[in-house]
Amino acid sequence: MNSAHAGVFTTPHFLAPGASEFGVEPEITLSNGAGIAANLRYTYGLTDLNNFTAIVGTGSGPRQFRAGGNFTFDLFPDIEAQPGIGLATQALYYRLKPSEQVNVMGQLDLTATPYIHKTFINPDGTEIEPFLAIPFGLGFSGGQYKAITSAAVGTIIKSSPNLRYVLELGININHSESYVSGGIAFYP
Repeated sequence: MNSAHAGVFTTPHFLAPGASEFGVEPEITLSNGAGIAANLRYTYGLTDLNNFTAIVGTGSGPRQFRAGGNFTFDLFPDIEAQPGIGLATQALYYRLKPSEQVNVMGQLDLTATPYIHKTFINPDGTEIEPFLAIPFGLGFSGGQYKAITSAAVGTIIKSSPNLRYVLELGININHSESYVSGGIAFYP
C-alpha cells in the first residue's frame, strides 16, 4: 500500500504570529488507483518562524478519510535575495481501501518535509512564490512500516490581500503517490 498524503499546499508560506489561513485543496491522484480528493486546511501563525496546520479531507477510490497536522520551522526566512529554507514535520492518519478484496485499513504517515521557496513580486504587485519540497518518512499500517518519499513542486500566487492560489505537482519516489493539486487559501 502506498501513502496518500495531502499536498504541500501553503506550508512554505509563513503567517504573522496570531494570523490565520483557511484553505481548500482539491487533488487528483495519478497513480496506484487514481482518484480525486479534497482537503480542508487551517493554518495558524505561532511565531515569525513557526506555523501549525490542521488538515482534514476525504477522497474517492482507495484514498478515503484523512486527518492530521503539521508544524513548520522556517530555518532561513525568505528575505531580500535569500530564499526561504525550512522543515515541516507532519502526522496524518488515513483510511484506505486498497481493493475490493481488502477491507478498509488505517495508516499513519509520519513525515519530514524539507522545502525551499522564494517570493517574487511582479510590476503589477502580484506575488509569485515557487517552492520545491521533498516529503519523506515512514508509513505505519497493519503492524508493518515502509519508507515513503515524494517530491513536490508548485507555486503560490497572491493577487489580492485576502486570497492566494496554489498549483502543485507531486511525484512518487518511493511508496507514495503522483498527484496534481491546487486550491485557494483565504486570509481573514
